[in-house]
Amino acid sequence: MLEHDFPALYRSADRLSSESQRQFLRALKVHLLLLVFAAGLSIVSSPHWAIAVCQLLALLGALSCSVYLFSRRPDHNWYAGRAVAESIKTITWRFVCRAEPFQGSDAFALKDFHNRLKAIVDQNKDVAQSLTEHLDDPQVTQTMTRMRAASLDKRKESYEKGRIKNQLSWYAKKAVFNKKTSNVFFWILIVINVVAVVCAALRIKFPDAQFWPTDVFVAMAASILSWMQAKRFSELAASYALAAHEIGLIREQALMPITDEEFSKFVGDAENAFSREHTQWVARQDV
Repeated sequence: MLEHDFPALYRSADRLSSESQRQFLRALKVHLLLLVFAAGLSIVSSPHWAIAVCQLLALLGALSCSVYLFSRRPDHNWYAGRAVAESIKTITWRFVCRAEPFQGSDAFALKDFHNRLKAIVDQNKDVAQSLTEHLDDPQVTQTMTRMRAASLDKRKESYEKGRIKNQLSWYAKKAVFNKKTSNVFFWILIVINVVAVVCAALRIKFPDAQFWPTDVFVAMAASILSWMQAKRFSELAASYALAAHEIGLIREQALMPITDEEFSKFVGDAENAFSREHTQWVARQDV
């Protein structure tokens, strides 16, 4: 299934989460860069008033970013929007695969599906009011109806390729990316800290020197550490790797069910595993 084949609520929540994530990380990045810039201006030897004005503007800009991050809380919409989107995606795959609790007649399953969408919205009213995209689009698309009406073999194939393989590829790539990025930022942090220590040591030997960039390197180190904590590269690398291993085991069982009842239980177990990993992700972000 492609993104436009999912319910309108899913696409709206997914869009809100992605946009909020970009806003949060952009504001955090600008905030940290402005602090480093302000620290750099503190060692400029020129007595011109323009330097002081630039430093003041940089600090005001950093303050504005802090106020924005605290008051608008784009990270909240990021996490909440993702939680809503993943909840809808889970029940959508259950619906199109005729898996529990949608294994009954089409009319009953369709009514239950709409009720569960409404329940998700009711449980997330604080973020639901921000879901303003795709308001006129259907919640049950033609692709969803067609997949649900397909034979058991077709549904098994669609679930294996469209859901399990997709999730496995995503988690595997993210695990590798976060592991490499974590190592890169770690060594950058080590180098900057070493330079700061060297500057501090040289200042002892040359106490008469007027300007030392020690504060700049300290600010850079603090900013990089804050970025690493916000992105949680190392933690996510381990979590995504474990999720990829679990999904790999699930994939090997994808074609084993031979009856609708067995396939329904398999999809239910698989979706529970996907939901469990995402629930843990949301909990980690809220810490």
